[in-house]
Amino acid sequence: MSQSPAFRPLPLLAEARAESLPGPRLQKLRRAALQAREQFTQQGPVAAVATCDLITFPYPALFAFSGAALSPAPYVMMTNRMQVVQFVDARGDRRTLLFNPSDYERGMAAPFYSSLRERYGAFVSDKLMSTRHGTVQSHLASLGLTPADVDYLAFDHLHVQDLRGWLGGDGAPPYFPRAQLLVQRAEWEMVKDLHPMQAVWFVPNGADIPAERVVLLDGDTWLGQGAAILSTPGHTRGNMSLAVATSREVFVTSENGVATESYTPLLSSIPGVRRFAEHMGWEVVLNGNTREDSLEQYSSMVVEKLFAGPSSVDPTFVNFHPSSLLTASMLAPGLSPTIVLPAPNFGDVRPTASARRAA
Repeated sequence: MSQSPAFRPLPLLAEARAESLPGPRLQKLRRAALQAREQFTQQGPVAAVATCDLITFPYPALFAFSGAALSPAPYVMMTNRMQVVQFVDARGDRRTLLFNPSDYERGMAAPFYSSLRERYGAFVSDKLMSTRHGTVQSHLASLGLTPADVDYLAFDHLHVQDLRGWLGGDGAPPYFPRAQLLVQRAEWEMVKDLHPMQAVWFVPNGADIPAERVVLLDGDTWLGQGAAILSTPGHTRGNMSLAVATSREVFVTSENGVATESYTPLLSSIPGVRRFAEHMGWEVVLNGNTREDSLEQYSSMVVEKLFAGPSSVDPTFVNFHPSSLLTASMLAPGLSPTIVLPAPNFGDVRPTASARRAA
């Protein structure tokens, strides 16, 4: 495994997580999230960020809002998105991170989606139930980047991810010649030895990549000016979120919630969601396709909510941008998002000096 001394931990949240009882831990995390956000924004803004739509795909409506949404549709539609983030690290170098660069063609080998394709057939699956907006490769080209410009890849979690095409495996050369994978140690250890209830969401052998391409993270990590990884366990054991500060705002992205309103369910116009949240006394509604650590996921969503803060577009909503965004569709009546915030874009993404030196 590789190490990156340019990164450093964010200790405030780690100290709060050391509390053993879930109730007091949540209260400590609330305070720590606000303090960590203040420290984070004082470092200054990120150099650039661009958001790129990859694919719209079906996802069980039962999971999207933990069963709260009322609709006859079996699936919601969600759009998977990648963020291209450029930040200046502790050494003063401009680095390029791809957050959630899903190789979605390979990802269809995950058992849940391969069985869905068998059930509905290629035409319905590819033409009616999914829409391809662009590939990782095409988006990078449109931004003027080459594979050698990319320093790091990271995913909020490793559901439906096949890393081998990007980082090498199966004897094939890697598409990204220099990139390293940033992943929480807990996620990496889990994906190497899955429980049968987890396996349906993971591409078989999708994490079989060379060890030297992997950088293990242990919790919240400051990457560089305006960019951080937050440890947000729950959806998976090693789930993590991207936090980015621009000159205007802070935003957070992950798949803990499928919509911005997952963090303010009392404002949701989706039938059933507000009533469910009122009845249960929940301030957030989980994306619940796994039940490994629901208490942790709830607390993690509160951290995301407070770290992001209010949207500059509509301050009644949280500036959370799902990595897989609930998307309006005729195939999912009653399951359209109440609000869709403008996708995060800031600064100018450009080729980096580190890539030119490597070339």
